[in-house]
Amino acid sequence: MKSILHNKARAFCFASTLIMSASAMQANAQSLEISADKELLWDQTQSLYEAIGDANATRGTQSISAQTLRAKYDNSTDEQEINRIIAIDDVRFSDERLSGKGTHLDYDARQNFYALKGPGAEINSKDGTAKAKTLLTFDRVNGVMTAQDNGEILMSDGRILKGAFIEILLSETEDIKTIDAEGNVFVQQADGKQAFAKSGRYNAETDKAILIGDVKIIDGDSILNGQKAEIDFNSGISRLLAGENSGRVTGTLVSSGD
Repeated sequence: MKSILHNKARAFCFASTLIMSASAMQANAQSLEISADKELLWDQTQSLYEAIGDANATRGTQSISAQTLRAKYDNSTDEQEINRIIAIDDVRFSDERLSGKGTHLDYDARQNFYALKGPGAEINSKDGTAKAKTLLTFDRVNGVMTAQDNGEILMSDGRILKGAFIEILLSETEDIKTIDAEGNVFVQQADGKQAFAKSGRYNAETDKAILIGDVKIIDGDSILNGQKAEIDFNSGISRLLAGENSGRVTGTLVSSGD
């Protein structure tokens, strides 16, 4: 059975539970309120709510908005918990710790897993912004975020890290622990120094990065080449090393007075 509401259907509230974060698993979870400008549909045969036209779903401080929202629920229980939300076109979402945007969001509420598609996909937190051309994923239970296809991390202190594929490991409070990047890795420090490599890892606890494979470090007009680099962001010291079978470390050093 389908039930449809048309024309400026606002503030449509149903008493189901949206599990948007770990706190949403509590027994006293709030209901989800969903609204839309054009149409609201309740398809009981598909266990689905659909909101079309400037649609918005909120639960406490948590919200998802898009041109179209689909919320699937579990009809096997009396609670009829919302277990999946799909947001399509001009997607935006936020809660007390993060916000994001993209063109398509598939949120698995039971697994607390976000799949955010681009172009223009990004997730923002207090540490900075993660971007991807194709897909950002966030496994919130295990604290793992990935950026696929032209991944980019813009850290809040001005540092930039790019790579074809990036994986970020987060702490329980969703602070960055490590960042691993593979393919066309690029690092830019806040002072403008740049580095290129095939792969790299950043450790937030030590505030150091290790770059491996065809490493190039550029500081103004000075260029250093090697196979491995260790960058200490605290001290500002970079060590460039030769590979086991790849010859010498080379560099062109230009002083500021030249």
